[in-house]
Amino acid sequence: MGTIIAIGGNEIGELQDDGSLKPVLTDAVHREIIAQTGKKHPKVLYIPTAKDDSEGYIVAFQQYYESLGCDQIDVLRLIKERPLKKDIESRMLAADAVYVNGGDTFRMMEIWKRDGIDPILKEAFLKGIVMAGHSAGAICWFADGDSDSFEKKHDFRVTALGTINAVLCPHYDTDPFRRTGLEKIMKRTPELVAIALDECAAIEIIDDKYRILAATPTAKARRTYWEDGQYIVEEIKPTRDFQDLKTLLAKPA
Repeated sequence: MGTIIAIGGNEIGELQDDGSLKPVLTDAVHREIIAQTGKKHPKVLYIPTAKDDSEGYIVAFQQYYESLGCDQIDVLRLIKERPLKKDIESRMLAADAVYVNGGDTFRMMEIWKRDGIDPILKEAFLKGIVMAGHSAGAICWFADGDSDSFEKKHDFRVTALGTINAVLCPHYDTDPFRRTGLEKIMKRTPELVAIALDECAAIEIIDDKYRILAATPTAKARRTYWEDGQYIVEEIKPTRDFQDLKTLLAKPA
């Protein structure tokens, strides 16, 4: 297995007019991503497909991760550059961490399938490279996700990589439409459990264990599922110690 750190939201957005970074409220989570590589100055591969390879977001990410001690930040531009598959593979497997940006989840997954990077991402995960991201970059590691790719304020289920056999819902606190939408998605996916993350909450998964990280005092995570005709929503408390992932993703017997 490997390591996944999926963040519910808080964009590393474009630089402000004065060239400075906007506040990154999830700073503690990003520092955990760095820590899990086991290196003081890890090499990070940034994948901005969901944001159409936006240079503004790339510059901001590079500046922020350089401030965290990463002096080698590679950028995989699948839209603007269309690198060869062997080039994608060599660059991804050379990284200590892979970070996927938020944005259009559905389009991102289609481009990844087109370029054949799904199996490369899975190989990198199994190799022990830390996999991380927020919003679309959180959804992608799960079986399905709650996405608003086609129309804002209207969500739908999008199929993702399936590394973790569950549904992931980001922005649970800031996008109220996702709460009702997730309930409908889960009714059509009765065999799975969903992890719903607030804007500054994250789930950290290492092998068969997990824990919830809260970058702000109010950020929460929840587990949702349908059982006996009822929709269940349970809060998952942040903990210092890791818990059993299988128990989290299993519906009550």
